[in-house]
Amino acid sequence: MQYLVLAPPVLPPSEPPSGAFALAAGLAGHGREVALLDLSLAFFERVFGSSKMASSAARELAYLRSTIGYEPGRHRTATGLLHKSLSDWGGDHPGWRLTLMDIEGPALAHDPVGLAKAMAKGSSPFAGLWEEVLDPLLDANRQAQVLVSLAYLSQVPATIELIAHLRHRGRRFFVGGSLPTSLAATGHGLEVLQSVLGPLELGDGSTLLDPGERLLDKLAYPHVIPPSAYFTSRPIVPVPLSTGCPWSRCLFCPDRGAPYTAVPMGAIENLLSTIPSEVLARHPVLHLTDSALPPQQLEGLLPLCEPSGLSFYGFARPTKALLRNDLVERAALAGCLMLQLGVESGSASLLARYEKGIDPAEARQVVRRAAQSGIRTYLYMLFGLPAETGEDRHATLDLLVQEADHVDFLNLSLFNLPRFCELAERAHEHDIRTGDYPMTGGIRLYTPFVTSHGNPRREARQFLAAHFRTHPKIRAAVLRTPRWLRPAHLGLMKLPGRSNLC
Repeated sequence: MQYLVLAPPVLPPSEPPSGAFALAAGLAGHGREVALLDLSLAFFERVFGSSKMASSAARELAYLRSTIGYEPGRHRTATGLLHKSLSDWGGDHPGWRLTLMDIEGPALAHDPVGLAKAMAKGSSPFAGLWEEVLDPLLDANRQAQVLVSLAYLSQVPATIELIAHLRHRGRRFFVGGSLPTSLAATGHGLEVLQSVLGPLELGDGSTLLDPGERLLDKLAYPHVIPPSAYFTSRPIVPVPLSTGCPWSRCLFCPDRGAPYTAVPMGAIENLLSTIPSEVLARHPVLHLTDSALPPQQLEGLLPLCEPSGLSFYGFARPTKALLRNDLVERAALAGCLMLQLGVESGSASLLARYEKGIDPAEARQVVRRAAQSGIRTYLYMLFGLPAETGEDRHATLDLLVQEADHVDFLNLSLFNLPRFCELAERAHEHDIRTGDYPMTGGIRLYTPFVTSHGNPRREARQFLAAHFRTHPKIRAAVLRTPRWLRPAHLGLMKLPGRSNLC
């Protein structure tokens, strides 16, 4: 083995981590011998397999791992009981709080220096994990380069301890991933993270290849460890169709203007053709990991999915590009289980103000035609934008009420202003007064703000509490949307009028 890619805890145990998987798949596609070890899955298996929790968790894990077509109510019960078990776990680990998607330690994750000091003083919830799961691989592959993929703040505590273990073992390693890359490009605190973790690699991993080669130009299914199943009834395979965004004009997007690159369809075809037979036997689902699905790339994927029987889901901008040539309907026939749709608002003027390139009338057509074709719809709605008014919020409420029969799941989010984006640079033009969070520790991706008219986030939060969670036409979608293990599980929900999951 040339490379061992590690994904530290804590990540949702529903699918392979997309960044680490893409790195391993790219290396494998370029002919490197590589294995991916998801230490987060191993961590959750260890937690739920402990003698204290095994009996209470076994039934719920069996449901999540084996059921074809989750019932929304039963799924909510299963994840709720698992989460309660994790609350009990916290009693044995003072200062720590664990959920199915995050972990909080004795100091905030955005303060890695304070977190490292606090962890050095007390017992760690990861004690014994590295020796039990990682060391046998290190011993068997003494020459392999170790690549640690750090994508989220939830991984910072474990990463601090993991690299201390690697140093103790005398192993050479590199730490990279989307978190340090984002901090370098649009955030604050890369140097603080480096003070704890050491030098950090930026970018997608192409520097590991020969000069001129790009990681995602060639893909193959990597060797994935452990072979045990995720907490999902069908395997999820992360597949990138592109990098960047084909729109890339939103004023508050930190990646506005970043280059967009389509992944060669030949690389996608090779990745799908190398999925192991034991994974294919369990009817895998492709998670299209693009920040926004490019319609042309989606067109190219459909003929690869149809003959193989592969299902898929992904995030898309709900524009007329998805309506051309019956693309939505053809995607449904090719195995599209769900579309995550960034509708964001029912106010055309608000969307135009921030150059979103989305028209609510077009978005409604996409939502309606997707649902009528049997595709589950997961709508992302954004509240608390700086110029948002009560009229704008009511326009969004009206859109969802009118399309209630076509809305399966809802993500009701509050706007965060990135520290570095064009909107922040032009704050005075948009009546934005920025502040700052306490800089203890120094990792910051967002900045607080108000306007001369007040605090839009607070007003939006009050509006959501008063209308969205109680409105009879919307409450059903809110209740169907589980808090944990989404969106991987949402495409596998059994819903009337949506595609068969057999």
